[in-house]
Amino acid sequence: MNEELAELAATGATALVSAMGTDLWTEAKRLMSRVLAGARGGRQRELSAALDRPSTAARGAVDGTAVAYWTEALSSLLDRNPALAEDVTALASLRVPERPDIAIQVNSAADAGEVFAVQHGSQHFAAGPKSREPGERP
Repeated sequence: MNEELAELAATGATALVSAMGTDLWTEAKRLMSRVLAGARGGRQRELSAALDRPSTAARGAVDGTAVAYWTEALSSLLDRNPALAEDVTALASLRVPERPDIAIQVNSAADAGEVFAVQHGSQHFAAGPKSREPGERP
């Protein structure tokens, strides 16, 4: 197998595993099924079964063992049938949307204070919060 196809297999496997547990999984699975249509016999059944197993990946997490498994599988398929490169390229082009950095927010209020907090957005007030009498609980 040439270096270009080996790199394509690794990129396709990474895209497939990255899609597990995300909104892209249905599309990734459809694209991988097209690739598997070019496989024959026992290997096709084995990989189809692996594709149908429920993912244990956390949303957006990438499992290195799964990437290695699918890289080997795609390498093997491309080695036997280089014409699958077009379908693997479609799989490899899937991109998991960027998520904003995870924000940790700690809010506290004392003496009947109130916290008005927003993450990843803006907060607008038409008027200020209603004042409370000292000792009055919200």
